[in-house]
Amino acid sequence: MAAAWRLANAARRVTLIERRPYLGGRAYSFVDRDTGQQVDNGQHVFLGCCTAYVQFLGEIGTVDRAARQPSLRVEVHSPDGRGGVLTAAPLPAPLHLLPSFGRYPHIGWRDKARAVPALLRIARERDREREPLRTQSFGDWLRRQGQSARAIANFWNLIVLPTLNDDVDHATASMGFMVFQESLLKDRHGTDVGFARGGLSAAMGAPAAERLRERGATVLLGATAARLTVEHGRARCLRLASGETLTADAFVCAVRDDQLRELLPDGAIEVGKPHEWSPIVNLHVWYDRPVADFDFRAFVDSPVQWVFNRTRIGGLPGPGTYLTVSLSGAWEWWPMTKDALRERFVPELARALPQARAARVERFIVVKEQRATFRNLPGEGAWRPRQRTRIPNLFLAGDWTDTGWPATMEGAVRSGNTAAAALLASPRSVS
Repeated sequence: MAAAWRLANAARRVTLIERRPYLGGRAYSFVDRDTGQQVDNGQHVFLGCCTAYVQFLGEIGTVDRAARQPSLRVEVHSPDGRGGVLTAAPLPAPLHLLPSFGRYPHIGWRDKARAVPALLRIARERDREREPLRTQSFGDWLRRQGQSARAIANFWNLIVLPTLNDDVDHATASMGFMVFQESLLKDRHGTDVGFARGGLSAAMGAPAAERLRERGATVLLGATAARLTVEHGRARCLRLASGETLTADAFVCAVRDDQLRELLPDGAIEVGKPHEWSPIVNLHVWYDRPVADFDFRAFVDSPVQWVFNRTRIGGLPGPGTYLTVSLSGAWEWWPMTKDALRERFVPELARALPQARAARVERFIVVKEQRATFRNLPGEGAWRPRQRTRIPNLFLAGDWTDTGWPATMEGAVRSGNTAAAALLASPRSVS
């Protein structure tokens, strides 16, 4: 969407091809048949540092459909009733975190004293892509800085797991540095949380398609790209699964790396080895009464990671409550059936939310994304290709390409912007 938008606004003739009947990729919503409410496939959030994504929403006219914190405030609770808040004080970064971190109840004073020097080392690092950081896990780096298992679980992983969709013991130190630098340490508003008030499709996919058509672009939904023909070193035409063939002066491929291999002739471009992918599981739970007085809340010492109160966020009518539980790095939960997940998590929600103990669950659905995000594993950053390829009129987009960001909506928009800029700068890609 971002690449097509940039090109259409540069007066290029654009045809966007999407195999699904809607735009949005791995960020979409659907109408639940029983409740009639919009359900996101996953609880996507963006942060204050996600400037390209916010700009994209502004340009397609939907930034007002997102709620954004004026300043960081994240409630973090444990099932035993202890609650704390990580918030930004009116101090210059990175000092803005210190007051609330000092009161943070889920790690002890010794762990806090050891965490501060580690945070300062991250803040001072100017080359987070240097070899020692790309080839070791963030967990290994943290343990060398004296971080305990509890500090890693209840502070470091609280940030890393939802942003990288992976545990600190698997994600690279370089990407862990990136997360903390860009969100927490560089700017006081870098971690301000934002999310769509209604469905993701209403915030992005549907209005993007409408705005593109207004710019004269052709948007083909439900059309599957089957094969891209490359002749004499240039991309020539695209064959669709329907048998239709489309010709163009230039092409932007915004598919996963494994799908790209199927689309292109063998050896056409070098895309490196296939990425590993990490799953996300989202639980959607409807209660018969109010059970939560917050927009969203994080939990430690519990399998419940993050809970979003969709009733409050979306301004839905009561008296019931619609909650979304977002489970990142969900290898443990991915194979489980809906009934098994309900049996496991409804009691956990009752432990975490006292008001839910007397409430009745009226509906429970599960949405699984097996290939939600690529994994930022040690040593694999070099396999992320740039947007330009050795075929001069073929460009790549997608959050898995070399954006410097993890697999996020921000990374996806940045990749599309960069691919479009590269195409526009190409002297032979003129229409």
